[in-house]
Amino acid sequence: MKVKSYIGLLSAGSLGGAILVGLLGWWMLASNESSNEELRAESINSGESSDEYRNVRALLDASRGISEAMEIYPENFKGVFGVVRDRISTSKEGLRVMQADYSKNYPSGIIEPLKSNLALVESSLEEMENLNFGDIQSSRKQRNQAKLKYENALRELEAGLDALESKALVKLQESNANLAKKWKVMDDERSFKFIIFIIASFLYLTLVVSLTIITYKSFASPIRKLEAAAKNSIDHNKPFNLKESGPYEVRSVTRRLQGLIIGLESKVLERTAALQNSNENLQLEMRQRQELETQLVHAQKMEAVGQLASGIAHEINSPSQFANDNILFLKDATDGFIKKINNSPEAPDDAEISFFVENAPEAVTQAAEGISRITTIVKSMKNFAYRDAESAKRPNDLNQAIKSTTVVATNEWKYHAELDLRLQEDLPMVPCNIGEINQVVLNLIVNGAHAIRDRLKEGQKGNIAISTQHYPDAQCVVIAIADNGGGIPEKVQNRIFEPFFTTKEVGVGTGQGLAIAHNVIVKSHKGQIWFESQQGVGTTFYIKLPMLQNEPNS
Repeated sequence: MKVKSYIGLLSAGSLGGAILVGLLGWWMLASNESSNEELRAESINSGESSDEYRNVRALLDASRGISEAMEIYPENFKGVFGVVRDRISTSKEGLRVMQADYSKNYPSGIIEPLKSNLALVESSLEEMENLNFGDIQSSRKQRNQAKLKYENALRELEAGLDALESKALVKLQESNANLAKKWKVMDDERSFKFIIFIIASFLYLTLVVSLTIITYKSFASPIRKLEAAAKNSIDHNKPFNLKESGPYEVRSVTRRLQGLIIGLESKVLERTAALQNSNENLQLEMRQRQELETQLVHAQKMEAVGQLASGIAHEINSPSQFANDNILFLKDATDGFIKKINNSPEAPDDAEISFFVENAPEAVTQAAEGISRITTIVKSMKNFAYRDAESAKRPNDLNQAIKSTTVVATNEWKYHAELDLRLQEDLPMVPCNIGEINQVVLNLIVNGAHAIRDRLKEGQKGNIAISTQHYPDAQCVVIAIADNGGGIPEKVQNRIFEPFFTTKEVGVGTGQGLAIAHNVIVKSHKGQIWFESQQGVGTTFYIKLPMLQNEPNS
């Protein structure tokens, strides 16, 4: 079955159930409203509020008002007979209405005695009025007899009225009981209909739950299984084994996805093999690049050594000549002492011996100083030219490395600047490739010396200051190399670290020094290199080296 068939059946079931429940609720509401209206109308026309009961009460009140009028007004008041006569007329009219409209509930056995009693009361009243206020002379005895007759007629009338009231009360009770019974019947019907509605709602809810379960089993469950199987296959490299289920479209998607994943697995295997091969080639190229960069740094260092060779030779030549002259003097003194001891005829005289004795110790001291100076230069050259074959970051004495570099570059700066070393005495060992750091410091010292030479006149000297500072909170060491040369023009400051860019004349600079320095500090040592320059004032380069170096796994 296709998805649209499932959706049609589910929609028809849910919509049909909703319509049936709605119709049932509407029928119950309409039926209850109709019953309520009928009983409300019946309650208006029955009981104490009905016309029949009101007419009976009016008759009773008018008839009993006859005796009340005679009691209220004084006996010698002639107008009381008119009041009583009006009430008798009202009572007669009430009896006529009851006999005409309610003869079924009040038969002639009740109405006729009341008529007779009213007629008797009326005749007695007329007789009593004639005796009291007429032209006929009457005695007290006659008046008393007339009054007694009137009172007897009233008692007979009251007895009839009591019978009528009893009958009316019985009818009222019957009417109320009948109305209450009808209300009970209507409440029972309403309760029954409510139960029917609850049952219908429960059946509709059951239908909705059933449709939900069917929907889940038909759509959600197959799709969830399909999603889980695809995830296990793609994320966990498990085989895509899923039995087809659900609507036609879901089964079709399952088949197509299975074929797609199988095809993707083969493609992934091919791409993985290709990526592994590319990765191996890339790693080989990275190693070769690192080796080339190391060789480039070392070659640039050797180039610098070659450029500094003449200066270094000059620096070695001066103390060597100084030491050679003192050694030749000591040789002559030694030969003279030997000849004097052997009493040779060629032995020097006492004046020459005194001269040798006086100057020989100073000659030894000066020769030792010259040889020590040569040793310092050679050791600095050795330290500067040191190359770590593994390019490893090992703890090194940064201050000593800077001192060695300044010695190697002496011939570059001593004619143009005074050197001021402000090295922190308790500087900790810094993990770095000391050979690469030596090259960076050398490049910056030489650049500073050349900047001072280009700015000042011949014979004038500038200043080069080198300082080191450890910052424990930042876990780093900062080297600052400052000169008071001409500064870097602002328009080229953003290109200083570009390869092959130089501010020197053609043939003087290669444009590799600062580019190599940036590569060594930033890429190799994960540090920072920056500068502050003001044209005509000078430039300060800062090198920030972290105290923690993460060596890549070999």
